[in-house]
Formats: sequence, structure tokens, C-alpha cells
Amino acid sequence: MANFKAFIPSAIIPAVGKGLLLFSLITPALAQVPHPYAYGGLSLNSGGYSPAAGTIGAGLSIDTSHIVAITEVWADDARKQDSGTGHDVGGRARAFYRTQKGWYAGAGAQWNKLTTALYSKQGWRPTFGAGKDVIRENFSMRAQAMYVLPGSDRLNAVQGPEISIWMPSPATKGHFFYRQTLGIYEFHQTSVPANPGTQNRSVASFLEFTIMCRF
Repeated sequence: MANFKAFIPSAIIPAVGKGLLLFSLITPALAQVPHPYAYGGLSLNSGGYSPAAGTIGAGLSIDTSHIVAITEVWADDARKQDSGTGHDVGGRARAFYRTQKGWYAGAGAQWNKLTTALYSKQGWRPTFGAGKDVIRENFSMRAQAMYVLPGSDRLNAVQGPEISIWMPSPATKGHFFYRQTLGIYEFHQTSVPANPGTQNRSVASFLEFTIMCRF
């Protein structure tokens, strides 16, 4: 596994800027003070990436009776198998309206950049989805489903659902959370001038396990 120190100081800086820009999408929620958080963990990959990689991230979150909002930046050391090198950085912001029964729905945007020794790719993607907080006396969790659209990704048009769970629910007052995210993405072969690649489609999945600390 690659040493994060080799790329995070330089690569994460553009992601931080993107994340701050994305956070402007959720300014209506800023009547409440955002809570900072950080996380780290493991991702299991397909789609031409190394089978396993480390991931870290940090962000700001808002959880009120009617507003759920997050913005975060992240980095991982997943290598592309075609070059044996690579890492990803990205940022995302999402805002939702929550009902009194715990259901919420909303939308957002995200950006990511893949960099290898041979090439780089990046793109903006809109997202939309919904979720629900389940809170009982001795148990709580949050379940969320999002759909990621291709956005500006003309090379591969990556898109698909993301399903996440948190335990306990971030709607509670805890400081430590387990988050698991499964992404299943459909994409086409990389477009080049002589071949748009749209006839050659594939599906890849990514499973991420992280521990979060909210300050």
C-alpha cells in the first residue's frame, strides 16, 4: 500500500478548494454551526483498481430537525492496474430536507480526480437521493441511497447507485461512527478520437469501510 505522505500534502490541496466550493451549495443550512469530522478506513475495489486501498477524509456536517448536510474531501491510494501507480482525491457536498418521521431527500455535487504516472482523469457529477434515520432507545442507524450521474465525465460516463449505512446514526450526539458505503457503477470504455467507446460497457463495484470521529 502506498505511503499517503507521498501525495496527500500536494494532492489534497485542490480537493480542499473544491470541497469549499461545493459547500456553497448548502449555504441555506449554515444557520447552524457545522461540526467537523475526520475518518479513515479500507476500500475494496474492482474496475481496474488495486483490490484494496486505504482511504482518509475530513469534512463538516450539519444535522438539525429538518436539515441534513455534509461537505467533505477525501483521498485514497488505490492504484490502477494498467500502470501500477495512482491515487484519487475528491470532494463532495450534499444537502437534504428531513421530515418529522426521519425520512430525508436532497441532492448535491461531487468532484474527483484520478492521477497515475501515465494519465489523469477528473470530473464533476451531480447526485440525488434519500435516506432515513432509525433511532431507538438502545440502537440507531442511518441508511441512505444516492444516485451519481455522469456529469462532466465524457471519457467514461461513470454513473450508478451508492448505498451507505452509519451506526450509530449521525442524528445522535455521539462522536464515533461506523460508515459503510457500497457503490455500483456502470461506465464505458475510455473515449478516444477514433473510438467513443460507448459500445463497450462494464460494471464495477467499490465497498468502503470507515471509522469516523466527529468533533
